[in-house]
Amino acid sequence: MTVTLLGPPRVERDGRAIEFDTRKAIALLAYLILEGRTQSRDQLATMFWPDADQDRARASLRRTLSPVRTALGEDVLRTDTLRVEVAPGALAVDVEQFRDLVRTGRLEDAVSVYRGDLLAGFSLKDSPEFEDWQSARQAELRDELRGALGRLASDATTVAGRARAIAYARRMIELDLLDEIAHQMLMRLYAASGDRAAAMRQYGECVRVLDAELGVAPMPETKALYERIRLGESTGVDQMRRSADEAAADVYTLHGSYAKAIAGYEAVIAEASPDARPDIEHKLAEVHHRRGNWEAAETHYRKASERGDDGHKARVLADWSLAAHRHGDPSRAITFARKALALSERSGEVRALAQAHNILGILTRDQRHLERALELSRGLPDPGVRIAVLNNLALAQLRSGDPDRALAYARDALELSEALGDRHREAALHNNLADVLQALGLREEAMRHLKRSAALFSEIGGAREPEVWKLVEW
Repeated sequence: MTVTLLGPPRVERDGRAIEFDTRKAIALLAYLILEGRTQSRDQLATMFWPDADQDRARASLRRTLSPVRTALGEDVLRTDTLRVEVAPGALAVDVEQFRDLVRTGRLEDAVSVYRGDLLAGFSLKDSPEFEDWQSARQAELRDELRGALGRLASDATTVAGRARAIAYARRMIELDLLDEIAHQMLMRLYAASGDRAAAMRQYGECVRVLDAELGVAPMPETKALYERIRLGESTGVDQMRRSADEAAADVYTLHGSYAKAIAGYEAVIAEASPDARPDIEHKLAEVHHRRGNWEAAETHYRKASERGDDGHKARVLADWSLAAHRHGDPSRAITFARKALALSERSGEVRALAQAHNILGILTRDQRHLERALELSRGLPDPGVRIAVLNNLALAQLRSGDPDRALAYARDALELSEALGDRHREAALHNNLADVLQALGLREEAMRHLKRSAALFSEIGGAREPEVWKLVEW
């Protein structure tokens, strides 16, 4: 029996479709398969029938499970009075096939299996917790696909290989038109194939999309690449490979797979030029910071701050300030934050200035810094700073006794974070939103967010990394 979840959902036995009478039956099956562990009936009933009381919700669950168990067989869908599970390995599931192929390095086969987003075109409007789960899993799988495509696109050692790599880079851009790394890859591949005109057109397309969607210009690295192509200089396919490896480590960071992210960044930094190392050191510091490994974070922040322009140093110091604050060193935290503000003002870099005001808002509890950071964060291509500021403003409004304004900020922050796919910060945002909802007396909705927060935190850190659970403001 096969189950297709990438694209529109479909279940088949011997090539013939198995039809279910409700959308919730399909959603329930998908959830049980992908969660891959025994689920309690009470948890499933609450998730899929949130507006019903417990008895009615459990009755609805029984009615929904009955035809699914009949179609799959009792040896596949195992149930008792308390629990429900799909027997491991009993079904051929395309999501599991895709992930196995990625894990074993069979990337061309993996990307061919990925025929569409998870449960494409499918939704359950009356089950917001399921929709949140679906959205999060979609983002994870898209990131895994992007990582596989990036590695394939970086393998361009022959003419035939470059032709395939161009197709993979194009698919990366189809996934996300704003993926500037993918635009850079495609520009390099066109140039390496001898088609400078196509490379320059791709730059123009990148400029157009960023301006239309975000109102921003390309990154300095993209502009510099364009100039090298225009002048007929080398564009560095080796650099493209390192960019793909770095992008894969970025994805691991967003997923909360911190050990893999550290290994990826360390591999990149071993081959990076001196000018490229400060940015990677900064990323390594941030991953160790997220894990609460303060000594390692300190080492990498120090290395990251030793080179680079004022804007780069300001961003490093702002993040270093937060690490010192979380580690219980307020004196160093405020010193770093003030230095970050001075450097960012001198450099004029908007992102650095927003980060400096954000951390000063945390440390001084002066909301004017956060409001200034929010204003500066508008239009930045990376939503990370804006997510942080919105979260911190929500916490500030809650402390000042205005939960209604806090709710608006918290919801905006969570929506942006879910789109970005940063699971660790999403976990913290669900937890903070639960506090706001509790203050407003919305206890049932608060509990749903609290459960989602606990699930995400446990997937990232579990019991092994207690500092992961302590994230509140950043």
